Amino acid sequence: MRLIERVRRYVAQHALWTVDTRVVAAVSGGADSVALFCLLQQLAARGDCHLAGLAHLHHHIRGEAADGDAAWCRELAARAGVPAVIGEADVPALARRDGVSLEVAGREARQQFYTDAQATLNASRVAVAHTRDDQAETVLLRLVRGAGPLGLSGMAPRRDHLVRPLLDLPRAELRSYLAEIGVTWREDATNDDCAIPRNLIRHEVLPRLRLLNAQADAALARTADILRTDAVFLDGLANEAATRLVSIAAGPPMRVTIEAGELAKLPLALRRRVALQALETANPSRSYGLDEAQLLCETAAGGVGGSFAGLDMERFGAAVVLVSRKASRAPRVPGSDSFELLLEIPGAVEAPHGRWTVSASGPMPRHEAHAETGQVMVDALTLSPGLLVRPRRPGDRLQPLGAPGRKKVQDVFVDRKIPRDDRDREPIVTDEMGRIVWVAGQVLAAPFRVTPLTTTVVMLTIRRR
Repeated sequence: MRLIERVRRYVAQHALWTVDTRVVAAVSGGADSVALFCLLQQLAARGDCHLAGLAHLHHHIRGEAADGDAAWCRELAARAGVPAVIGEADVPALARRDGVSLEVAGREARQQFYTDAQATLNASRVAVAHTRDDQAETVLLRLVRGAGPLGLSGMAPRRDHLVRPLLDLPRAELRSYLAEIGVTWREDATNDDCAIPRNLIRHEVLPRLRLLNAQADAALARTADILRTDAVFLDGLANEAATRLVSIAAGPPMRVTIEAGELAKLPLALRRRVALQALETANPSRSYGLDEAQLLCETAAGGVGGSFAGLDMERFGAAVVLVSRKASRAPRVPGSDSFELLLEIPGAVEAPHGRWTVSASGPMPRHEAHAETGQVMVDALTLSPGLLVRPRRPGDRLQPLGAPGRKKVQDVFVDRKIPRDDRDREPIVTDEMGRIVWVAGQVLAAPFRVTPLTTTVVMLTIRRR
């Protein structure tokens, strides 16, 4: 099968975009990202998407070579007749400021830049050029750091607006493709520096593993796919269990109560996941790990309690109670920004302050539905008969479409640059059981997504004023 057809199949398989989607190509100038840009040009020419433009970030790491990369990318976009967004970030300064590696600082700078470029080019997706080789490297890096199934699931085909259409393709095939169409690329000398952990994996570890299995890269990527599927399933079960076993009392201080006896009855894999959800609900400002989850599980089984960063834990009768030690904002006083609106299907509700209208249309056959800006399609069979529209609440989390694990609604707002003063007015659509379906206009929850088996959908729409 031709390379372009494999990309088309992968895009369809993972619902990365539709024919009307405006896609930005993130291009460093290296072979993988240049191949991505060329493939997106082909896809756009065939009507599979709209190529909104090219985005390139100057990291200020490689001096004149980096200047040359930026100029080369600008010229590449000009030859293709699409706009280029060229950004700059002083990554070494950011790394020093935050006390992190250049790799971490660079990744965070790129994420922010991609969000800006997406807005500048009026696009809904940013495509990055991670390959199957990159996936194998990621799995090995996380393996030696002691990651669990979620970490070992590697990179997802889609995370919010970020898509990876080349994740199933080997790097060597992309270079062959560029040679075939006569397109050159830029080389980054830092990719040969084995002091960087990823490069050590790439140049020394993977070649040795290929002596044991010539298809080691594909095997590691397949393992990541299997673990990601399992993690999504287990997270769904844990979400259902947490809905039954975990309750929240707004503070200050915030108190999260877990039914100890019922938690102890769960299989260990679910028990730990529910424990992590409870911990991160009680203190959304940080993430917790296996050790903290295990301590909570032991307390539920009869332990005396303990403390974590930002939290105290005690056993009260048949419950484990987590109490935040961090001063928190007082609960909102009901008023113009406090609302809980019943959204019937079909039906519509309007914000008390008049800033938006959220509507649900359908159910309708899948083939008749088409989502536009401000709309999402939801599998009708996953929904309860009625929906609720409300503002955010302490501890709100969801599993974003295309991303493993759960994410705080607070982090969604930060990533999407929702002004702090507007966040309590943003509508969140839930089902009757309280599960978040859609952070309206921002993120759809994965359990409600449309799949190849979906036959009937509901269309959710937000219109702002």
